Amino acid sequence: MAATPTTAAAPGEAGAAQPRTEAEFIPTFRYGDRVLTEDTVWKGVVLVEGAVTIAPQATLTIEPGTVLRFRGKEPSGAALVVQGRLAAAGTKESPIVFTSSFAVSAAGDWQGVMLLGSEKRNVLENCHIDGAQTGLEAIFSNLTLKSVRAERSKTGMRFQDALVVMEGGGTSDCDTGLNLSESEATLRNLNLIGNRKGLVAQRSSIYTQEGSLSMNGSAFSCDSCRVRLQGGAVSDNARGITLYESEGAVTGVQVARNSDYGISLTASRIRVTGNQVTGNGNSGLLVFDGSSVAWDNAIHDNGYDLYNAGKEEFRAPGNWWGAAGPKIYDNGGAGKVISTPRLTAPPEAGSKGKP
Repeated sequence: MAATPTTAAAPGEAGAAQPRTEAEFIPTFRYGDRVLTEDTVWKGVVLVEGAVTIAPQATLTIEPGTVLRFRGKEPSGAALVVQGRLAAAGTKESPIVFTSSFAVSAAGDWQGVMLLGSEKRNVLENCHIDGAQTGLEAIFSNLTLKSVRAERSKTGMRFQDALVVMEGGGTSDCDTGLNLSESEATLRNLNLIGNRKGLVAQRSSIYTQEGSLSMNGSAFSCDSCRVRLQGGAVSDNARGITLYESEGAVTGVQVARNSDYGISLTASRIRVTGNQVTGNGNSGLLVFDGSSVAWDNAIHDNGYDLYNAGKEEFRAPGNWWGAAGPKIYDNGGAGKVISTPRLTAPPEAGSKGKP
């Protein structure tokens, strides 16, 4: 397919023209703006040049190895909207790819995949989503994701009033990796790497198990949520775990080498137990009130191990603070920290991750 001349600003040179080359492919199927009212199977290379909608009574099945390319007169014009059911089961050897028509995609090249009011058994497995405005969006919908990854998108995945189960996969190189609002999500073995914001959630219920969040600006941020983080690592981010007006538990997580803080708690009722909180730049545990409690953790070698910026007592008994003891900031005496009794050795590894 012939290259289509388009322009983009070169790095450091605002407004400069830079051609982008389209990928070479021959589409097996080609669609403009269209509503599909009957069950449909896609395979090979599918070119979507408008908004394709799967009607409520229809199922779209995408076979392993299928490549879906999106191209529109405007990025917002190229999208897949599913009101029926989506069954996209790739394999490790033959994943399903959702991407733009360019040889090298960029964030916002196409709109994305949207599940809209679909409470059916939507399944995506071994899928790769690349270069979208919002790679995968579910609104008032149910879906199960297995090894689904979104990259180089403005928002990798967004869930609003959705019920989500996610195993493996994740996001990378996105402005926002994962955004949840009014949703319920179970996230196992999730990988959020190199996003400006890893996970951002509002008024949602979130359970994560053995996740890996690294090299993000902000790794994990929740406002008014029910959360349970169990196992895994939140490491090498600018900011680690941020919980505001939330409740739940953080257990058995390695929170390490985040340049600002490891865990920040504000107006939240959180049990912080069985974690390794070490090597964080400014503070391991940053608190603003006394609503949460931390015990049975290893908290050491941080800028401040515990920084109480509030005026309430914070309770952190029964932790291991390293051989030198805790480095605590108590807000000039206004935010007392109760750190005794203190463990004389790190807690046993077997205690991590237990509720």
